[in-house]
Amino acid sequence: MPNLLNSYKILEFTGVRGCGKTSLCLASAQSITHCDEKNIVLPLIQTDPRLALTGVRPHVIDEWADLPGLQEFAYRETSDFGEFLFTSSRRTEESTRHVMTRQSRGARIKMHTLTLAEIGASDRSVSLSGLFRGEFDPRRSTASLGSIASLMYAGGWPQTIGMDSASAHAVASMHIESLLAGEVEAAGRKEATARRVLRAVCSNVGNDFTYDALAGLMAEDGEKVPSRNTVTGYLRTFEELFLVDRIDGWDAPVRAKSHVKIKPRYIPCDASLGPVVCRWRQGDITSDARLFMAGLRALVGHDLQTYAGAISPCHAPRLCYYADADGLAVDYVLLSDDGRWAAFNVEIGEAQIAASIKRLERLKKKVANGGELQGPEFTAVILASTPHSHRDAATGTYIVPVTSLTV
Repeated sequence: MPNLLNSYKILEFTGVRGCGKTSLCLASAQSITHCDEKNIVLPLIQTDPRLALTGVRPHVIDEWADLPGLQEFAYRETSDFGEFLFTSSRRTEESTRHVMTRQSRGARIKMHTLTLAEIGASDRSVSLSGLFRGEFDPRRSTASLGSIASLMYAGGWPQTIGMDSASAHAVASMHIESLLAGEVEAAGRKEATARRVLRAVCSNVGNDFTYDALAGLMAEDGEKVPSRNTVTGYLRTFEELFLVDRIDGWDAPVRAKSHVKIKPRYIPCDASLGPVVCRWRQGDITSDARLFMAGLRALVGHDLQTYAGAISPCHAPRLCYYADADGLAVDYVLLSDDGRWAAFNVEIGEAQIAASIKRLERLKKKVANGGELQGPEFTAVILASTPHSHRDAATGTYIVPVTSLTV
């Protein structure tokens, strides 16, 4: 945070409500205006926007999204670095426009719920930034499928730190239910329909997000399936509220580019979202490989995004997936602005490693044959359970338990 405050005049922190944006800002700020106090503060600020900027600086303007002109006003008022810290739990076009036109003075940082490293569930022996530098320190791992299921069930909400899995899940459930009844309904969406669409999203992580696929999952409850336009609208709202993260397909420079899938997929903002909205019990996750893989892909995707963002907060590598009409699918690809990339597959255990490495090698070969991009910085298979992290002797692929990853 000190480096950011010394580099930009205005910082905007976005992310799902409850992920810790305000707490992070208050650790560095001297004062705060709560713009979401609709009956007390908001009417005053709507009349005189200067009131929102009143206070000892660095000053936090919390949940500013209902005041679209406020950030422009702040850009005109600021004269020194680190003066204003904006937070928002809703994505707005206004904010995007200001960030793009004021890049030398302001920056936006996307925040997530806590990673396994942050909650103390990772031994931090495998650094993502270290892998980009070729650094790797193999360690033994004691993670079991049951312990991973427990972590999915609990999630990474900051207010649950130190709680056991059941207590953390109860708190996560109350928070997610409040988001559905509050934020989602305030956006003009029906809570019951939102729950059905979210269930389909959480059950479909890692697969194509076609309407037919989601409709098939929603039809399992026996109710009428919402229309294509309705589902699209709810997904857009979930994105705006950061309840889901959009993962685009990588338009990789391969020879048959027309075969590459680029339509977006989605992962939940936190691993606990699936167990909460789908009513999965902890035992359900370890008794159904389909549920376990959906939760595991969500957990790994969440942590990869967060670690990548921590490496370069304002210019984080972009998280994508790769899939094509030839049947090749790779779970995640990290793309840097400078053209560097790394590819990851997510698997349950050792039995899936060989096939997973073959898919990664096929992707490397396709990119090489395209002739436009160098090979990956590295490839990795991230496992729920393995006795130790190691490197495949034949291909150099890293084999890493999810409970070893860190920034």
